[in-house]
Amino acid sequence: MTSAPAVRPIDTRSRPAVGGIDLVQALNYLALDEAGEGFIYDHYTNSKLAYTAGRRPALEEIVTRLRIGSAAPAAKVQAIATFVAEKVPWAGFYERDIGTTLRGDRALDEEGIVASGYGWCNEQARVFCVLTQVAGLASRLVFAGNPKAGYGHVIAEVLLPEGWLAADQSFGFLFLHGDRPVRAVDIYREPACRAFFSPRYRAVCAKLIAALGTECLSHSFTMALAEDPLDGFQGLGYCNHFAI
Repeated sequence: MTSAPAVRPIDTRSRPAVGGIDLVQALNYLALDEAGEGFIYDHYTNSKLAYTAGRRPALEEIVTRLRIGSAAPAAKVQAIATFVAEKVPWAGFYERDIGTTLRGDRALDEEGIVASGYGWCNEQARVFCVLTQVAGLASRLVFAGNPKAGYGHVIAEVLLPEGWLAADQSFGFLFLHGDRPVRAVDIYREPACRAFFSPRYRAVCAKLIAALGTECLSHSFTMALAEDPLDGFQGLGYCNHFAI
């Protein structure tokens, strides 16, 4: 019998100042470089939805109000991403509006996050995932980061008929190259995708800087201040979050 290693890679992850399911997910996502691209994209996240209609009426009401029932899948995703960005804006706007930092350990469910009117990126990503699943589309969280620079972000991926589409719900931004959905793994690592998205993503970060200023972002979202914010997609982790 072989003994377990003294320190396992997963146990070296730092414990973020979050609570509830956010803490569980932050400590237990699947790292792309450890699990492998083939497993992440071929064997992880079932396209069969776990959600049963009627279980979460408040979320269903939101989807109904968006009037996306007959829309194409990508249009549904865009409507939901825009809703999250506008109606549950990123935590930096809470700091601007209220004058204090939004707590990261609120441990709210998605209905509670929406009702609060603001969310950290990981909370926004959860709201985005449950709404896309209520709307009939499989989705999951994606933890993005630059280990050397020490910054990161949480976005999501949605499974379209054409393949996985990365979406940054904090900006309402979809990683579409023309009509082609782009996976999170390809944003930074595929040269053509990086060349296409780099100026576009930098532009949405510039709008955030203009709205909130560098002081707020310097302690809350350093990635937005980087010369090329796509550098924040060097390291990726994936976590299923199901609306049930």
